[in-house]
Amino acid sequence: MRAGSGQRNRTARIALALAAALWLGAAAAQSFPSRTVRLVATSSPGSVVDLYGRAISDHLARALGQPVVVENRAGAGGTIAAQQVLAADADGHTVLVNTSAQIIAPFVYPNLGFDMLREFAGVAPLAVLPNVVLVPNSRPWRSLQELITAAKAKPGALSYATAGTGTGTHMSAERFRIRAGLEAAQVSYKGSPEALVDLISGRVDWSILPLSTVAGYVRDGRVRALALSGERRSPLLPDLPTITEAGLADGDFLFWVGVFVSAKTPRPLLRRWQDEVVRTLQAPEVRERFARLGAEDLSVKPEEFDAFVRAQADIAGAIIKAANIRAN
Repeated sequence: MRAGSGQRNRTARIALALAAALWLGAAAAQSFPSRTVRLVATSSPGSVVDLYGRAISDHLARALGQPVVVENRAGAGGTIAAQQVLAADADGHTVLVNTSAQIIAPFVYPNLGFDMLREFAGVAPLAVLPNVVLVPNSRPWRSLQELITAAKAKPGALSYATAGTGTGTHMSAERFRIRAGLEAAQVSYKGSPEALVDLISGRVDWSILPLSTVAGYVRDGRVRALALSGERRSPLLPDLPTITEAGLADGDFLFWVGVFVSAKTPRPLLRRWQDEVVRTLQAPEVRERFARLGAEDLSVKPEEFDAFVRAQADIAGAIIKAANIRAN
């Protein structure tokens, strides 16, 4: 009887602890936000993460009744920004805006001291982002096949720019490189804007960068676009063929941007964030701004986002193994 009584007491204590946690979480959600909300972006100003963070910040500020600021913490495949979010209180006031780098970092940086997949909870995806295969105007190549032929003629001689080892742009370039069967040397930058500057100047031979970042430069003739990732052409560059249309099937990597919070965030507060992001994405001014950035919808509900992220991590892990990617 005493053993049974002890078990009942333990069960009662666990139930009380769970009830207390739920009550505290609900109270936190009701009092949120009580101060400025920080959207920590994993790359530099003008990058994809920065652009999409700022696209939602104004609407979120009006909806939440508190300032919402974007803070740029570039470098190390998004892990610098991730560390900052994890170091903050898990009270919903500090969130991470990241790309597909969220699923890449655990494979590229195995000694981080924290797990990007386990220690973050997905709030919601914001968009799928087409990427553009680009070359400088100083290079002679005017089609994807001409670039591939030139790279194969001199294995390892051509260089390509990425927004950093372990970023979505790096994965896009590696997927393309592996599918095309070519060798090239990676040149890593802190973000897409920095990579684009050196591409335009001709310091590197090619790159695959987000349409959101490069569309204006392509239209102005400052850099040459050869192909676009994804299943369909973009209204921003309607004459640009897809990578598949250009003759390379399955040659691109799904590049997306989403919102995350610490996994320690109370569930009611996570649901509050999910609701706020969904409402923000439905706002006409936000949808218009996303359209101008070339964004495409990712048909994944907030409650499905974590499962989507883990499935994408399996794909990324296979690419990283095949390309033998390691942190610099």
